[in-house]
Amino acid sequence: MKAKEFAEQFKALSKEDQMAVLRQIMPKFCESMMGDPKDVRGMFSLLTEECGEPMANMISVMGMMMGRKGGGCCG
Repeated sequence: MKAKEFAEQFKALSKEDQMAVLRQIMPKFCESMMGDPKDVRGMFSLLTEECGEPMANMISVMGMMMGRKGGGCCG
């Protein structure tokens, strides 16, 4: 399945089904991303770009909770 096809089908799902799909794919996605810090930064940058200020704030708070200086992995 092509990425565009997947995205279209994913958007058509209910929120509950979208969460079920995310629960199934996130472990493998995270496993592959965690191998390279550059990939991790890229993932968080993408989340903040696509989701806007609320996501950036959440990532910053998560970074501070994990003992970082703030800004999550991106700042």
